[in-house]
Amino acid sequence: MNRDNIHNILVTRLRFMGDIILTIPLLDALRQNYPRARISYLAESPYLSLLEDHPGVDTLLEIDRKNFARTVPVYVKLAAGAYDLAIDLFGNPRSALLTRLSRARIRIGGDFRGRRHFYSHTVNNNQKKLNAIQFHLSYLEPLAIRFRTIDPYINITPQEKAWAQEYLQRRGFRVNEKIIGIHPGASWPAKRWFPNRFAVLANRLVSRAKSQILFTMGPGEEQILESTLKSCTFTLIQPKVLTLRQLAAVLSQVDVFISNDCGPMHLAPAVGTPTIGLFGPGEPEIWFPYPRDLGHRFIHHDMDCSRCRRDFCDNPVCMQTITVDEVYDTAVDILRTWG
Repeated sequence: MNRDNIHNILVTRLRFMGDIILTIPLLDALRQNYPRARISYLAESPYLSLLEDHPGVDTLLEIDRKNFARTVPVYVKLAAGAYDLAIDLFGNPRSALLTRLSRARIRIGGDFRGRRHFYSHTVNNNQKKLNAIQFHLSYLEPLAIRFRTIDPYINITPQEKAWAQEYLQRRGFRVNEKIIGIHPGASWPAKRWFPNRFAVLANRLVSRAKSQILFTMGPGEEQILESTLKSCTFTLIQPKVLTLRQLAAVLSQVDVFISNDCGPMHLAPAVGTPTIGLFGPGEPEIWFPYPRDLGHRFIHHDMDCSRCRRDFCDNPVCMQTITVDEVYDTAVDILRTWG
């Protein structure tokens, strides 16, 4: 393999929010080794917007799953891209086919049955214990390059930061007082802590820690938020659904972010906000690779059924073991240390 003659690179991780954020160290590693190369990133909307203004990416290739006509020109660009290197970090049949469509002379992907034939080089790390960042970086092994691993980060522009500050002030938040973000939602029910406990936590943070509470939510999470807000005893500032870029900018302005195991839990560390991740069926050693010395913490209790990875559960004892007291104490400790 000629690893030196690489000028045009394609990286793809089609979805989701957290997964794409966790590929950012790979982009930085590529930029360190190929500073003059053009790096393109292929992903679905709206997740691709997270990489706007990122120094590790030159071109964003957006796939709209709901509008095939909009995506056809992307496929044409892909086929005509004259790529030297393509790295498929997703590895489903569609992403494997798109990697082959790129006609890159070096195509790296996972060693999956059937799909391995679309790649020139495969990576098999099934037997390795890797966190999500290390997993993505392992796809660089066929290149035999050296790099310094950088934590995931999202570039917030000065304009976006100014918008977020104005947004918070307009909604009634006081800029000289602590703001704690809370995200009670998650795509999968088994990963959600309980609305009443989020409410008790919020009440306590307001009354004892003298903090302001910013609830965040994604599309379709209105009912979850309603269940939480109805038990709050303080004057509420109603949450709104924001675009991913807007949410990133707003999270960059809060002092601590508390979230279930979901996309926004990855977004907050990427904008430099100390984050508490609440884990039940998930694997924090894989999905929370964020350094404690930057203020990040996860809360998880080992059970007989831990790491089951289930999306639905009729008896989520792993989430029941997470108490309001420990989440509150963790948040207060972070505020004292990093506030």
